[in-house]
Order: sequence, then C-alpha cells, then structure tokens
Amino acid sequence: MRNVRLVGGLAAAVCVLAVGAAPAMAHQFVASKAGKTVGKGFEEIPVVAGETPEFEPARMQEWKFGNFKILCYKAAGAGEVTAGGSETFRTTTKYSKCGWYPEKNSLHVAATFSKTGITVIYHANGYTEAVGNGEGETYEFKKAEVLETAAYIKISSTKLCKIIIPEQTIPVRAVKVPNEEYSAAVFSNIERENANLKLFPSGFQKRLVIVNEFNAMKFKYAPEGESQCASAPEFEKQTEEGGGGQTGQYRGTLEERLVPGDLTWE
Repeated sequence: MRNVRLVGGLAAAVCVLAVGAAPAMAHQFVASKAGKTVGKGFEEIPVVAGETPEFEPARMQEWKFGNFKILCYKAAGAGEVTAGGSETFRTTTKYSKCGWYPEKNSLHVAATFSKTGITVIYHANGYTEAVGNGEGETYEFKKAEVLETAAYIKISSTKLCKIIIPEQTIPVRAVKVPNEEYSAAVFSNIERENANLKLFPSGFQKRLVIVNEFNAMKFKYAPEGESQCASAPEFEKQTEEGGGGQTGQYRGTLEERLVPGDLTWE
C-alpha cells in the first residue's frame, strides 16, 4: 500500500482488528483546524454501476438484528469539527448498497437504510451515542421507555419489514458510568498520501480510523400495519412483551478525514 503510512501501532487497524489500540482514559480527538469531515468504509469494496461487486463481508458494514443480517457495501459520513482537542466526535453516516443476507453466500434480498443515515457521537474512551433523527417518530420500548428513532432499515420482499433503531447509549453502562474505558468503538490513526502540499506539506494527511463493535443494541420491529416482520420468530415475542430486542449488533470500520487538515485520536 504505497499511499499509506502507519501511525504508531496502527498495523492492527489496517487489518481491521485494531488489536492493541483499545481506548484509554484522557484520550481526545484532535483536529488541526476547524472544518468539515467526511467518512467512508475502511478499505471498502469498489461498486461499479452495471457490475456485480465482490462479496467480502469483512470489508462491508454489518448490522444484525434478530435473524436479520444486513450487509452494506457503502458508508458515507459527514460532520464538522472545531480546531483543537475534544472528548467527542460527531458524524452522520449514510449506508447504501445494502441487502439482507440470510445465508453465508452472496444471495440476498434488497434492503435500504434510512435516507438520513444515523448520527453517532463517539466518545474518546470508547462508548457511543446513537442520536435521535429529529423527525419526531418515537416508539415505546421495555419498561415504558419512549425513545426517538435514530434510524431504520427496510427489507424489501413480498412483505416489507422495517427495523427501528432507537436513540441509545452503547454500552448502556456508560449512561451511569461514563468515565470507564469501553470498546464499542476502537480508534487508531492512519496517514494517506495527499498531493495538496499547501495543506499537507509532508505529502501525507492524518486520518481517524474507527472500528465499531456495537453490542446489545436496542431495536424493534415496526408494529403490524407499518411493516411485516412476522416471519421473524422474535416478532411475536416482541409484540407480547410490548418492548423490543436488545441483542442488536453493528460491525464496521470507518475512515474519517478532516477535509482541510488532520484528524487524529491521541
């Protein structure tokens, strides 16, 4: 990889595992200047119109809710930062070229992620917050907990299934104990060649790599009338309990860059 320079112990992040890069206390995100950020899937598979892309799940974005495993080829992030250090990094990521993959092969049913994407606040010590999308849609979860929708996934088939992802903190323990070290998100840095020597005199731009490992995510199948997820065994159970699932997962690695400067985790 001629246009990439590893920073610190980033070799693990390049392998997508980021071993040894676990979050630690007193870390922060550092932006060399104020500006907009953009993100994409780390080493994501190229998708060319009219061609079938390679099927390599390890390089895709994976969401799992009950029996539904959703894989997305593309991730596109957008955010904005101020100059200097911050304990948080906020970005909105839109996922596309998605499908429900019921088996381990490439056969799938088309799926779409909400057009507004999902906004996540990353904390430098490794926990995350999925933020409500501001559209006013709420659902009741367990223990009479009313939560705003953060995002949703629709699975297209003869019957449409809509999976709701509500606003939430991951892991939930961070709500009461925010200062511990967590690993819902693991951060590293990478340098890539950049020909704009005015902005990057060294010829390299420092970027942030985020390995997402969200577990125990809250989710809910939309009520009957709004979607048909009845083929999922959990649907009836969720309806009877009046709540939702709490076993959702997200696995995916993102590469975030500050358009006019460097963005790192230190």
